[in-house]
Amino acid sequence: MSRGKRQAVVVGAGVGGLAAAARLAHQGFDVQLFEKTGGPGGRCNRLQVDGFTWDIGPTIVLMPEVFQETFASLGRRLEDYLTLLRCDPNYRIHYRDGSAITFTSELCAMGRELERIEPGSYARYLAFLAQGRTQYRTSLDHLVGRNYAGISDYFAPSVLKKIFQVRAHRRMYADVSRFFQDERLRAAMTFQTMYLGVSPFASPAVYGLLPFTELGVGVWFPKGGLYAIPLALEKVAREEGVRLHYNTPVQRILTDGARAVGVRLEDGQVVKADVVLCNADLPYAYEKLLDPGVTRLKRAKKLRYTSSGYMLYLGLKRRYEGLQHHNVVFGSDYKGSFDDIFERFRVPEDPSFYVNAPAHTDESLAPPGKDSLYVLVPVPHQHPGLDWKVEGPKVRAKVFRRLAELGYPELERDIEVERVYTPDDWAATFNLARGSAFGLAQNFFQIGPFRPANQDARVRNLFFVGASTQPGTGLPTVLISARLVVERILEWSGAAQVVKEPGSDGRGAIEEAA
Repeated sequence: MSRGKRQAVVVGAGVGGLAAAARLAHQGFDVQLFEKTGGPGGRCNRLQVDGFTWDIGPTIVLMPEVFQETFASLGRRLEDYLTLLRCDPNYRIHYRDGSAITFTSELCAMGRELERIEPGSYARYLAFLAQGRTQYRTSLDHLVGRNYAGISDYFAPSVLKKIFQVRAHRRMYADVSRFFQDERLRAAMTFQTMYLGVSPFASPAVYGLLPFTELGVGVWFPKGGLYAIPLALEKVAREEGVRLHYNTPVQRILTDGARAVGVRLEDGQVVKADVVLCNADLPYAYEKLLDPGVTRLKRAKKLRYTSSGYMLYLGLKRRYEGLQHHNVVFGSDYKGSFDDIFERFRVPEDPSFYVNAPAHTDESLAPPGKDSLYVLVPVPHQHPGLDWKVEGPKVRAKVFRRLAELGYPELERDIEVERVYTPDDWAATFNLARGSAFGLAQNFFQIGPFRPANQDARVRNLFFVGASTQPGTGLPTVLISARLVVERILEWSGAAQVVKEPGSDGRGAIEEAA
């Protein structure tokens, strides 16, 4: 038991940091949150220029039940803070051979599209959805949504059974190929692993839950854009009493022996705490914020990172009605492009990319009659052989050339506002190791207990939340990460006591109970 209100410091106001801060405050902690930038969001941020608005990072909401659980755990209704709009059709996919397919959650329309591409595929598609539903429910309820005591816990017979049930021991592309013969459909049902920044040829087949989530549960978009999510979480955090300090970088997480005692801010101020929760990207935190003589990241040199993104944020002089809200454009060599990105660390010769036109769902995101386009080209993370001052213009030219071939030859001339992000910007702006836009990769040996833990092994009152810790990357998973780490903190602090140290201010510091 503790005497007095426990003090928690949260480093970083990303989605995970905000959600965890609100949960901690709801559980009775006195919480202060420090963020280096001028507002909330982290990678889930936005750009606003001359009436145009773009989400910087994520652009879709999947698994809305995870968002609902977050707000319900705080005694609130999601609907009072966010308005989710359903996107249907989900998106349109364009192939190099000139064909296209529209993905929708409406079964009859989806069936017609599938049969047009591959006769006889609709029945197998239904079986694919059934498997995806099993993967989705089993993963959320039994695998992703829990803390593990260790590797032995992960390989307990009851857990192993579920691992095999969701086919986590298989590769995504090979598993999907059991259901579809046409290469276009195989690509359409596997590219979703790029939401996590990993190749479908290397990722576990359990991520078949992603196309199921899109098609069976739906693709959603918050009114006002994805940035509405951190704004909603910020509002709840304030209501719970969290003190938010923006434009206040943390220089160091302070330790005394095997415990964290607070943080030192860039201006030299020291803020004491019983618990420190870090929402800065985990590899960066270990490298820059922590004393390597006290603790370090295990297997740091062997860790694998996700891809990055070359981003174009375009404000156009007119509305391009031919575009859907979500558009996917495939290059000519599907597998080769992933090998380029993840193995050869080079930009594919004919890159695939994604175009997001959010004003087609929410007109407030662009001036009347105009368009805000977000273009994401998956590219390698930072690598010695890549100079983005050279590579960036080449990628940009390829994007506009391909869009012209798709029927938009004047799009480049219609640009009124343009902003660009490269892997270098992801690294510099968000402290992402190697400019890896999604954090640490989620291959089989970097999921579950193999992923860096949300509680430090040596400094027991130091915790982590976000994409590079357990359970993984993606907005819903980061919200689950916030729940899991707070459960971990409560479990640990329940076995701890507050002691008043000589010369302290009386607030104390949590230490392990004898």
